Amino acid sequence: MTLYFASVLSGLEYVLSNEINNKVSDSEIIQINRGKVFFTIAESFTCLSTLRSADNLFQVIDQFQIGPHKKHLSQVSDRISQLDLDFIDHKDLYWVNASRKGKQTYSRFEVAKKAMEGIKKRYAEWNIGTSQNHQVEFRLDIEHHNVIFSLRLTNAMFRFRNQNRRFSRASLLPTVAHAMVWLSDPKWTDIFVDPCCGSGTILSERATYPANQIVGGDISDPVTKIAKNNLDDSMAEVNVWDAKKLPFATGYVDKIVTNLPFGRQISPDEDLELFNHHIMNEVCRVLNPNGRAVILSESVNQLFWEAKRLGLFCLKSYSLSLKGVNPTLFVFEKQGEHRRE
Repeated sequence: MTLYFASVLSGLEYVLSNEINNKVSDSEIIQINRGKVFFTIAESFTCLSTLRSADNLFQVIDQFQIGPHKKHLSQVSDRISQLDLDFIDHKDLYWVNASRKGKQTYSRFEVAKKAMEGIKKRYAEWNIGTSQNHQVEFRLDIEHHNVIFSLRLTNAMFRFRNQNRRFSRASLLPTVAHAMVWLSDPKWTDIFVDPCCGSGTILSERATYPANQIVGGDISDPVTKIAKNNLDDSMAEVNVWDAKKLPFATGYVDKIVTNLPFGRQISPDEDLELFNHHIMNEVCRVLNPNGRAVILSESVNQLFWEAKRLGLFCLKSYSLSLKGVNPTLFVFEKQGEHRRE
């Protein structure tokens, strides 16, 4: 069994662990830390590419302990110089990124340098690259006395999906959008709607799963044009609409996933509380009985109140730290006895 860890936005660790358990056969969650999920699998790395809520994926190479003072840095180079790294391809240029948490007297840069010296000691033919120019990237994380040395398996394309993708103002990271989609429990029969789709990130992530219909919209015509370009090869449909007056019959929609605008993202002359009030009314109206709504919002107290008023049951909530604000991710279910046939 090989030990891996996935980095994830803080607050979404248990969402990612659920995705791992459901998508990766024979996986076992070993530990969940802030921003990290450790797990073992017997399969090759290829199966991990389906974990779209993860920011990056790493293979753990070694774990050991280190003292807190500069005199202890030699422990890093000595330990790493003993590691067998022959399994790694493309060894021309390597780099080590380091992080530390605790009361050490050395910096993360000093730790990284010692780690690179340790690799060089054993593999003299390998060359040290730069942070911007390398083929192989290692990661060394120190938390108090504990050290994890790992190999990074993913690059920026894994997290951002597509270099050609355009993002509108306040766009979600694809990994966060995917966590929201995953919480909606995607089914092939879903009629799925994002009322405030922006550049289409949530729609794009939902389009990675089969669906009956995927529809999104935004009040801004320029933004919807960006979304249409981003979604050109998917089955998602994008419209210009007012999210407070959705063009769907009552009880028509199975799943709604959306990132509600935060205060500075709506027009200055619009009342945010009233805006949220109208949107929540529409969410409840168009959802079918037992339909699910996954909503990201900074208006935490209001959404709890609106949901209670409308009979939307809060299954889960997750507090996030995102772009300097602290929104909450809600998972609501509409109360009802029968689903739409």
